[in-house]
Amino acid sequence: MHVLITGATGFVGKHVLHDALIDTRISKITVVARRPPSLDSKEMTHDKSVIIKKMNIIIRDDMENWDYDNDPELVAALLDCKACIWCIGGKADDFATPQEFERISYTFTVNAANFLSRIAQQQPLEGKSGRAAQPFRFCYCSAKWADRNGKAGDGWFSWETQSRNMKGRVEDSLLSIGSKSEGRMSVFIFRPGGMVAGATVRSLGGFAAKMATTGIRMMPSVIIHVERVARVLVDASVGIRVEWGQGEGEEKKDTWESEEMVSWSVGLGV
Repeated sequence: MHVLITGATGFVGKHVLHDALIDTRISKITVVARRPPSLDSKEMTHDKSVIIKKMNIIIRDDMENWDYDNDPELVAALLDCKACIWCIGGKADDFATPQEFERISYTFTVNAANFLSRIAQQQPLEGKSGRAAQPFRFCYCSAKWADRNGKAGDGWFSWETQSRNMKGRVEDSLLSIGSKSEGRMSVFIFRPGGMVAGATVRSLGGFAAKMATTGIRMMPSVIIHVERVARVLVDASVGIRVEWGQGEGEEKKDTWESEEMVSWSVGLGV
């Protein structure tokens, strides 16, 4: 299966790329980015021949521009793609201006989703089997306490108000795009808490590492290993069914909170 990954040079995205490369269900990975991801980092332990065989890198200086009608190169490259794992974004404080925060967090994401919805419309599902017979999946890495009503900060909890409102606004727009796709694109939202690298925790050593690990286990709704986030995002994009909360007779689920992601990842052995 062919999967698109964005944000592959960032903290979450590089772990998603690493996980996708070793997932045998994925035969092709396209990375769309402003610069190529590092293939020499300590996380990238794969044989280079595997990377070369599976990965295609498309460099785009302007990640805002997803023009289905005037970019035949990108359309052709993604025509058989069945999922996108979107890892571009951040907190409001990470950006120089509110305008730049909106452009990267909202405009990039929504433009890409509209582009990929049109890709999905061109993909025949009849006569296919397994994952290929299912809709395109747009898996969005959001954040804990995202607020789709734009009212974050109205109550007693005013932490990261701008970021939570922006993430919620993106979520709402993505779900709207999915609902208008005539069943051709499913949007899945993932809201991890504060992310830490498992390797960083282990590097503390001894008692400190044990205390940190215990604290993370006690607060799955607040803190999560980034390796677990990556595993869930990849599994959600390629699994025959969405493994957590999509059982027979259950209401269709489109949003997973941090503690649910922990449960999902534990079920995958992470």
